[in-house]
Amino acid sequence: MRYACLFLALLVAPIPGAHAGPLEEALTLDRQGFIGETVPHWEAFIASGPEKNLDIYSNIKLCLALHKMGRLMDAYKTAGKLAERYPEDFHAQFNLANMGGGIRRFAEAAEAYKKVTEMHPDEGLGKVGLGLSLFGDRKTEPALEILREAKRLFKKQKIISWYQNTRIMIGQMKSFAPYPPDFSDLWLSNNLKNIRDTYYRTLFLEYEKGLNL
Repeated sequence: MRYACLFLALLVAPIPGAHAGPLEEALTLDRQGFIGETVPHWEAFIASGPEKNLDIYSNIKLCLALHKMGRLMDAYKTAGKLAERYPEDFHAQFNLANMGGGIRRFAEAAEAYKKVTEMHPDEGLGKVGLGLSLFGDRKTEPALEILREAKRLFKKQKIISWYQNTRIMIGQMKSFAPYPPDFSDLWLSNNLKNIRDTYYRTLFLEYEKGLNL
């Protein structure tokens, strides 16, 4: 009888995670590397109307998941709606800039990166993104000037790796001058990807840590 009761207790015992909300589900799948499977859970959590910080965070994570799945336009549209909702938020604008660059919407990306640099003038990564986006928009001289500003900033801040990266970018950008505009497309895409990846593993990661999820 005792064993029968124990068996029945096991049958009705709650399964860990069985009643987890969409945020917990999304975080669990994300941390296990199942990025594509997080999408419906992020969407469900966003639809529940979370407070500002979690709304920004979950939308950016949704953008990352959509981007990884190759749904680049969906990621860009999601980023755009988030930035419209929070026009003065650094991370919402940086994410929009990153997603715009990912689909070669260089003018829109430049506009968002410009807002980022205005919010945080001492954040050099946004300046590099702005310079690259201006170059993608065929505005080479303004792009070079912005990159020179970023280089001086990195030197002042003693961020040697990005100082060197920016110095090399300036030289490479100048070297593209005699060639057709599309000659630099792969170079530009790779450098914008580096900006995007660096932002998400540094600045956005710090934002995530502050949420104590």
